[in-house]
Formats: sequence, C-alpha cells, structure tokens
Amino acid sequence: MTSRQKILLLLSSRVWQRSLVRAGLFRVITARQDIERYQTRVFNAVWQDACADVPFYEAWRERNRLPTRVETVADLETWPVIAKRELQEAGRTLNRKSGPPTGHMMTGGSTGEPLRFGTWPDDGTMSSSQWIGRSGYGYEPGMRQFLLWGHRHLYGKGVRRTVKTMMRAIKDELSSMKRVSAYDLSAPAMRQACDRLIRFRPEVIIGFSAAVVACCRANRDRRGTSRTLGVKFVLCTAGPLSRDETAMIEDFFAAPVCMEYGSVECGPMAYTEPDSGAYKVFWDTHLLQTIPDEDDRHRNIVTRLTRCYVPLIRYDVGDQIELFPDERIRPHRFARVIGRPSDIVRLADGSSFFGAVIGDCVKQVPRILASQTIVRGNEIEIDVLADGDLTEAERDLICGRCRLAVPALQAHVIVVRQQQALRTTRGGKVPLVIRE
Repeated sequence: MTSRQKILLLLSSRVWQRSLVRAGLFRVITARQDIERYQTRVFNAVWQDACADVPFYEAWRERNRLPTRVETVADLETWPVIAKRELQEAGRTLNRKSGPPTGHMMTGGSTGEPLRFGTWPDDGTMSSSQWIGRSGYGYEPGMRQFLLWGHRHLYGKGVRRTVKTMMRAIKDELSSMKRVSAYDLSAPAMRQACDRLIRFRPEVIIGFSAAVVACCRANRDRRGTSRTLGVKFVLCTAGPLSRDETAMIEDFFAAPVCMEYGSVECGPMAYTEPDSGAYKVFWDTHLLQTIPDEDDRHRNIVTRLTRCYVPLIRYDVGDQIELFPDERIRPHRFARVIGRPSDIVRLADGSSFFGAVIGDCVKQVPRILASQTIVRGNEIEIDVLADGDLTEAERDLICGRCRLAVPALQAHVIVVRQQQALRTTRGGKVPLVIRE
C-alpha cells in the first residue's frame, strides 16, 4: 500500500470500518429467512422513528390504518405505495419534529419531477456501499479515477456554489481524481475528454452511462491507446446499458464494466457482480419489493433500512427491473435494470415501445454519439449528436430501421434532426424520451 493510500485510508477510517462490519454481515447472514429476520428488526426501528418524528409518516400511518410494527417484511406488501409526487407535495410535514436537516439534496429530475429533501451527513453507509460494490472489481483506496460526471446541480448557487466547487476540486486532488463534465456529449467535447483521460492514465473510469458511450464512439480511432492505459474497470451509472454498449466499452478500454444502481434519494442500492453481471442488492440498507407491470417488467418499490432525515418507506423510485425466476418476491439479486415507465413511448393507436428501441436503431449509423426521442403528437422526432454531418441516406436508414423495429411507426411521421446539444435534466442526464 502506498503512502497516499494509507493517508486516504486514515481519512476514510469511518467508511473503512463500516465497510468491514457490513462485509462481515454479508458473510455471516446468507439464508433468506435470516436476512428477512434482520430486515424486519431494522425496519421496525426505522418505522417507529419515522412515525414518532416525521409528521408525514405519522399522518400516513393513521390515514392508512397501519400497525406500529410488522412481524415480517412480507407484511409490507399489503401497504400502499408512496409516489414521488406525494413527497413533493408533503412540504414541511417531511421536516422532523426533533430539528431541521443539516443540508438539502435534489434529484436530477429525469422523471420530470425533481424532488428536494432534507439530509443528514453520511454516516459512512453510502460510501461503504460504493467501496463494497467496487471491491469485487479490484477497487482499492487511492486508485487514480477519471470521472465523466455531472452533479453540479447539487452545489447550490452563488457563493455556496463557488465554495463547494473549490472544495470538490481539493478533494479530487487528494483522492487522485480527475473530473470532466458529462453535460456536453458533442464530438469535440468527448474528444477533449478523451485527451485528458489518456494524459491522466486512470486505473478506474466512472461516469454516466450515456457519457461513457459517447466518449467511446467519438474516439474510435483511439481504441488502441485506450486499451493500453491499464484501466481496471469502468463504472457506469445513471442509466442502463444495452449488451452491445457494454461490449463496446469493455473492448474500448480492455476492462470490465461495473454497473451501479441507485438514485439521489435512495443512495446506492445494488452493484453488478463481476462473474455473472447480475445486480446484488445491499439488503442490509435497502428492502426491494416489486410490483408486476407487464411482460417481465417489475416496478421497483424501495424501503430504506437506515435512519435518514427523510425516511423512504414503500417508495416508488420509478424504475423497472428484470427479476430472476427464483427472486420474484423480495429480490436480493436481479438480472438487469430495464428503465423507467416514463421511457415508454405510447402512440395514438394504442401501441407502445421502450424509447431504447429507437436508440438501438440509431446505432446503425456508427458516427452517432447519442440520441433522444421527442414525442410530439403523431410525430416522432429523433434528435442526435453525430461526429460530422449526417447524410440523407443515413437519416433514411434510421427511419427505416425504426419502422422495421416498431411496425406501428409506419403510420407516423419520423424526423431525424442533428443537434449541437441534447436536452438534459438538472443533474446533467440526457432523458431518453421527452413528451411535448
């Protein structure tokens, strides 16, 4: 271990100790009945705290005639689900009676409904989840990390924004990190990002899925150089990847892809396993209970099992996941993140399809870096970023592929427009589908 790693380990001792405790817990408690016995005990403590100190949950319990404790976490499956809109409208009833929060966070608004909520400082739980999830891919403290990131909306405004930006830069330097904005996915921006990445020679690359994909596509001519950098793994988050995209990234960097599944309000909920690629849930901090939607899609309902300033109980996080046949009730592992119901395009004739289908069709043109679907009445507008001007033949190819993949589009207008930039959320993410 290098001196820098020892210093970082000392500075992060609380996180390190928390990681060791949790890693030991995962090894000792492995049977489903023992896991759920643990979850039940922890949930009852979280629930009692929520009802005693958070007016929203006190009223929610009385309104829905809910018990003060449960005998098993299976009992929660008859409880109502809390939508994000309910928390948005809760206002001051989310403030604890015992005192105000120490800070605030806001979701990136990828569902069109950003949520602002109070927070307490991380007690090491969120950070330890990241350490544990990445350790399977060889992560160690002090590794050189290159970030294609975009959470500037969390920095506030004015002087506070300036101070937080400076503090972030200092922390990045101490932690051997180089951070590049993921807001601009254009070819010039992604070429510059790759320039900095190659000069920095990171051991780990972390970024928004769309940004990492765009970076690889805009720098195909640098594949040979990128494969010699010695990258240990590439961590992608803030959106699922297709199998083709995963394979492209792994080939470009000669390194495996690690997927993090989480959200601003829920924190990290699961990481993929290196061998199987399946998502392994942090069952000690999150209870996942799913509701069938359609086909093999299940809506993810989350209960946080840690004491947070704003508890989340039976919360609809807005994602659909694909489950394994033997993990269809309260999954501790699941196959993949499918996406959000808000990413489903519904046409006037009643047919529907995931917006990712359009993305797969657009990829038939190798020069396209990223895309976004705008639904405007009976018109489907496909906005794209490309390396160079698209030809009419390439536009026709995209439209033809879309109509082949979704026959219902034969009766709809499809327009392909090349843009200088795609629309983003407050958090810098590129929504797959936008409705006008």
